[in-house]
Amino acid sequence: MHTKQRKPRQLLLKERRRFLASTVAVAASPWIIPRAVLGKDNRLPPSDRITIGMLGVGVRGSDSLRAMFPLPDHQVVAIADCRKDRALLAQSQVQAHYAQRLGREAYQGCTIYDDFHDVLMRDDIDVIWGCVPDHWHTFVYTRAIEAGKDLYGEKPLTRWIADGIKIRDAVRQYGCVFQTGTQQRSDPKFRHACELARNGYLGKVHTIYVGAPGGQSYPVEPPCDPPEGFDYDMWTGPAPYFPFDKKRCEWLAMYMISHYCAGFITNWGVHHLDIAGWGCPEVFEKPFAIEGTGVLPSDGMTDTWISWQTELTWASGLRMSYTNSGNPNLQGCKFQGDEGWVHVNRKGISAEPASLLDVQLGPNDAPLHASPPDANPYTAQTADLFRCMRTRQDPVSPVEEGHAASTIGNVADIALRLGRKVEWDPTQNQFAGDDEANTMLSRAARSPWVL
Repeated sequence: MHTKQRKPRQLLLKERRRFLASTVAVAASPWIIPRAVLGKDNRLPPSDRITIGMLGVGVRGSDSLRAMFPLPDHQVVAIADCRKDRALLAQSQVQAHYAQRLGREAYQGCTIYDDFHDVLMRDDIDVIWGCVPDHWHTFVYTRAIEAGKDLYGEKPLTRWIADGIKIRDAVRQYGCVFQTGTQQRSDPKFRHACELARNGYLGKVHTIYVGAPGGQSYPVEPPCDPPEGFDYDMWTGPAPYFPFDKKRCEWLAMYMISHYCAGFITNWGVHHLDIAGWGCPEVFEKPFAIEGTGVLPSDGMTDTWISWQTELTWASGLRMSYTNSGNPNLQGCKFQGDEGWVHVNRKGISAEPASLLDVQLGPNDAPLHASPPDANPYTAQTADLFRCMRTRQDPVSPVEEGHAASTIGNVADIALRLGRKVEWDPTQNQFAGDDEANTMLSRAARSPWVL
């Protein structure tokens, strides 16, 4: 509804990005900034830096800050968080970092805000870092995209499937470069496993095994007043309002409450479900049936899956077993073909035959998108976004695949809550002939946080 007002801002941003693409074109290495465009003391001049607004600086936001600091071509200029103490801490970390980089005693270039809308209104910000809780993703991401910003959006893409469709479509409508926070794609061992699966080195892949950490329960906490400086009404946002207590807004309890998150079946599972779809595109692109069983907490404040066993099947005969770790699947993603298998997680990669680990792709193979190299996948994922902002190409974790991976976790949650088999059709973005399941694709947002 604000498209006409924002068009001039978008045009200005596009002109600046075209300038960035022409002046900071990548030479031999895809992520090193050529020395010819560096300013005094090997620092990029202000016109060439990517300026960042951070929305949310809790556990995930703090990790993102640390991951981007080693990169030379950015500047965090704004932070918004409904917890004043977190915003102040992040601001001090940012300003200490830039003071050290500039060789100064102090640096004062980062402003904190109470309301994230104030960050979105700044014309000098190129990209928004969305590290807010899952129930905020839809509203924050959509508003950032409409404001003409590029976006790093934490996973899962959204809490509700129907909202993911809105974000996916908005990214394409506004020409946004969107990087989903599924940073395992920026880890070479995950890419290698997927390239083996996609290029036939395992033979025909017939089964995928995915394991993700299970959930946990939390007892009910007595209500109390929020701490000073914490805008709890803003934190609640579009979710239903409940009296404040000391646990519900904290890591990990908030991930186990369905009003804010679907639980680890989606929030953590999306990482390995994403790898399953990266290695076998059919997982994302074709209709599938899913059924299974799970265990919910018997009491307490949490109401998402502690453990689960599900099976997904496709018309081609492809099968995927998705469980919580050790129930029975190992954590990670395993591709099983008729000529071999490969299993990968954050601890390592294994294969049978072991020679698969030494495979070098041939000229007729199709390599996957490779992020700039870095020992920290979070840093590599960030560098990949910065590179793609300049080239205006899709990053390693584009919005469509972020949505598809998040959807599988949410479909699994819905199937278990219904207690029966359901059939999901990604080409129609709905359950096939299942009105009851389709009513679970979205939830009305609390006023005034309505799109």
